[in-house]
Amino acid sequence: MSNQRSLSYVEVVEALVTRPAWALVDGRLVREHTSASWDEAFACLAPIAEHATRLDHHPDWAQRGRTLRFELVTHSAKGITLLDFALADVIDAELGKAL
Repeated sequence: MSNQRSLSYVEVVEALVTRPAWALVDGRLVREHTSASWDEAFACLAPIAEHATRLDHHPDWAQRGRTLRFELVTHSAKGITLLDFALADVIDAELGKAL
């Protein structure tokens, strides 16, 4: 199965069952994470960026104070793909290290 194939709604919902921090919002995978401080939130971004570069798949993200928001979608596939879930798993792992 190609990482670039857009997943069906059912496939996305089934994959989200094991990723409770993520939600399907307007056709994107979305996660928010609140850190103890602005500095801690900012520090989480560099390792995620390194993984995203290796995957050649970059999230849309924003930092507001100590809260990070990640949005994932594969633009070339016009939907959510396995690549988005791979990056979601990387983000979860990196945020888990920060706790």
